[in-house]
Amino acid sequence: MNRISLIAFLTVATAAATANAQPSMPLSAAAIDAQNRQDDISTVNGQLVEVGDQNRYRYSHKTWNLSTNPMGLILGFYGGSLSYAVSDHVALRGDLNYYAPVSSDTTGFEIGVGAPLYLRKMYSGLFVEPGVIVRSMSSSEEATVGPQVLLGYHWYWDGGFNTSVAFGAGRTLSSSDSESLDDELFANGYLRFGYAF
Repeated sequence: MNRISLIAFLTVATAAATANAQPSMPLSAAAIDAQNRQDDISTVNGQLVEVGDQNRYRYSHKTWNLSTNPMGLILGFYGGSLSYAVSDHVALRGDLNYYAPVSSDTTGFEIGVGAPLYLRKMYSGLFVEPGVIVRSMSSSEEATVGPQVLLGYHWYWDGGFNTSVAFGAGRTLSSSDSESLDDELFANGYLRFGYAF
């Protein structure tokens, strides 16, 4: 073996030994997620997660949620709701609704204020919502005011779109022409589709 061949052989052998001596660094979880994203696979820390559900593993949440019931537009119930997250589990919600059912001459409006308390995280999972509601209908000359409590569930996806449904009961405490307790119970609820931002 001549001198040039020997030098080339030693150079290649040294490079191979150096490469074998330095173990390759494992990819970080963020790098794995980025690679999987490029491969069109949804993961969190390298673990498979259903598309749209990565938010379930994050503590962070959106602050505002604007929602309405598009099916109500067909029936003559027009309204919207806006929620503001004041903490990781408590929001303040206000809604305004106008009733003009196609099958009735009765019209009216409703204003509600509530404080949904989320048991898991904001805008996701089971919640309890105490609040106050004011109603005025054309069939009655007086507006009614009273508390209500709703129990509901909120579904939230990564894009910000969400759906909530709630049912509960309330009690009319007073009307516009009376300060006495009317002691009238009523059922209430809602179905809303929204976008959080």
